[in-house]
Amino acid sequence: MSAGTGDAGEEGRSLGTLLRAWRNRALLTQDQLADRAGINVRTIRRLEGDAVERPRSASLRMLAEALELDPREQEALAAAARAELGPPTEGSTGREPEPAASEPTATPQQLPVGVSGFAGRADSLAELDRQLDPGAEGTRICIVSGTAGVGKTSLALHWAHRARGRFEDGELYLNLQGFGPARDAVEPRDALTAFLEAMGVPPQRIPEDLPVRAALYRTTLADKRVLVVLDNARDVEQVRWLLPGGPHCTVIVTSRRQLSGLIAEEGAGLITLDVLPQAESRELLARRLGRQRVEADPEATDEIITACARLPLALAIAAGRAVTSPAVPLSALAADLRRAGGDLGGLATADSATSLRVVLARSYDVLPEDVARLFRLLAVHPGPDLTAAAAASLAGVDPARVRQLLDALLDAHLVTEVTHGRYACHDLLRAFARELVDETEQSAQRRAAARRVVEHYLHTTYEAALRLYVPAEWLEPLDPAPPGVRAERLAEHRQALAWFQAEHAVLTAVLRQAMSDGLYAQVVRLVSTFQFWLLRQGHRQEHLDCLHVALEAAGRTGDRRAQAAAHRWLVPVAAERGDLEQAYSHFRQAAAFAREAGDLTEEGFALFDIALACAQAGRMEEALRHARAALDVVRSARLAATEAYVLNLISWCRCALGDYGRALESGEKALAIATELGDKSGQGHTLDTLGNIHHHRGDVEDAIAHYRRALTSCRDLGHRYDEAEILLRLGDSLHAAGRPTEAVHSWHLSLTILDELGHQSADELRARLRDHGPAPI
Repeated sequence: MSAGTGDAGEEGRSLGTLLRAWRNRALLTQDQLADRAGINVRTIRRLEGDAVERPRSASLRMLAEALELDPREQEALAAAARAELGPPTEGSTGREPEPAASEPTATPQQLPVGVSGFAGRADSLAELDRQLDPGAEGTRICIVSGTAGVGKTSLALHWAHRARGRFEDGELYLNLQGFGPARDAVEPRDALTAFLEAMGVPPQRIPEDLPVRAALYRTTLADKRVLVVLDNARDVEQVRWLLPGGPHCTVIVTSRRQLSGLIAEEGAGLITLDVLPQAESRELLARRLGRQRVEADPEATDEIITACARLPLALAIAAGRAVTSPAVPLSALAADLRRAGGDLGGLATADSATSLRVVLARSYDVLPEDVARLFRLLAVHPGPDLTAAAAASLAGVDPARVRQLLDALLDAHLVTEVTHGRYACHDLLRAFARELVDETEQSAQRRAAARRVVEHYLHTTYEAALRLYVPAEWLEPLDPAPPGVRAERLAEHRQALAWFQAEHAVLTAVLRQAMSDGLYAQVVRLVSTFQFWLLRQGHRQEHLDCLHVALEAAGRTGDRRAQAAAHRWLVPVAAERGDLEQAYSHFRQAAAFAREAGDLTEEGFALFDIALACAQAGRMEEALRHARAALDVVRSARLAATEAYVLNLISWCRCALGDYGRALESGEKALAIATELGDKSGQGHTLDTLGNIHHHRGDVEDAIAHYRRALTSCRDLGHRYDEAEILLRLGDSLHAAGRPTEAVHSWHLSLTILDELGHQSADELRARLRDHGPAPI
């Protein structure tokens, strides 16, 4: 009798092992078995995963019938269920009910588009199928290893797209950039943040500590079927933190190394890619150039394949040259490749007479000089990608011209348009560009290009922050942009929000590069603009990290004003984290540096920030005292926008202290100033304060009117947390006005946002709502 027939060899085997073995013998997928047995597929998945669940007798009977088990096998199935799960329960023979809905989470679909014209690799695809069999126990991990340009990513993505139907909870993808410059490699903590956010975890709920962050990642994926593709890994340590622990996840890792530690310790499988066989190399060219053109000159085709050493990336670049020159015979291209020689950064191919560098050099050599110069300078940009506007600043050329240059690089396959309007280089292409820029550009020219990159993002973030209604007097003043810098022009606040979202990773990389290049004054100014978006989007930890970078940079400048600003930015952050003593420490240093610099503006800002810190800590009398001192200073410094914010804080404090008349007076002055200046953010905050005052005075209808106006302002600006707070207070006023249905609706809207943000006050509001019934329809 064959394996899995219920003989003595089956004794002691787990329920999940038996089910998988019998299902595989019957050549059934889990979905097919579920359909045949009339059982929910999730029940089968849990049973095969040895989940502790008591199945119905009817469920076991239907499984046995669907698998066509003989009596002895049926008894083995029942015995395994009794041993592991206890006696099965009786129930109807219909389909199993759907499990209770879990907390809603995101379903990421992050796979990049697969490579067009993928050819060959049938054996490797079959091996991936075998190693990543969904019937295997535990998390399935496979390493795809091989030399640079051999097609590791192409293979991984081709398989992933083909198998994506297996992963009902989505696909996660990240290029770990392990073989670019060391400073560009993605750190595990940043990768975990990206994956957790993709799975719907709000930034505020992501822990700072790396092991705790990794534990949250494993918990989030514990019961899910997710494919994780970790592309271009540097080493085992970069990968190990990113491995999910659940039994249903699948991981593909691509790397130029074998990552033997994962094989020994995690039981990972390994597929090592070699160059393509001759027939598959010819198929790749036929799919890129057209079969008729390839078959018309088979000798030249074979010579191109030999010159490219059958390396997929080299073949693709050679094909790109042929496509852009349809009138040039393939024999001419073959002759060009035959005459070339050398290698690329020590990454020699199997054929020492030809190498990837030869192909890249020949593609590069035919470029016009201005196109070639842009390609070289791409190595100066910190990545991971850039827009045409950033490329214009990098090269110091007109934006219209740089689009033509980028189009030429796209045609030569020397850059890739990763998303619409965003360009990136493969690691090998960046390495090639880096060699060229070191050989061709003088150090002064390289430094000037790097400076233009930093200035590009500095001036654009300044523009974007203004579109977010950040008062100009709150931003570090900028010197005129150096010649050649083409800062982006953003028309309105939604465009600014989208720009910050798209450039988030780039701005972080630019900050690192600016620190490395010693551009400390630019670092402080860049943080002064970038921080507002980080704070409003809830990236609390990254916001704090940027502030610490600014503090270090300010110290290195020796600029007392910059040091004052860097310290005061940390004042309300420290208070928010519950450390008012540290907030006062930063305040005292900020005030001292401001006095040394003779800067009245910074002194007023420091007083305002310590007042905010005290208000956050609930010390209202102390906050009011500092706010009144700040008001005198900002008026002397003629900081009109800041005066409105200080008056608003004074109004809030007086309301908290029960002085409603004077609170209303201060709030109305603040609103008048913000309205005159067109500060929509300031108007929204002040309207909220006025609503709070009217509510406490008992003027609930006036409170409701002010809250509704504040709500409109916050929604227009995308201030999600402020919107949640206003909805909460609006609900309070509606309830006080005898409109309970509207109140509950407002509270539920607030709760939805607080849950999205992962804010700690959500549980308190949820408890309140339990006393007021369900949300109105």
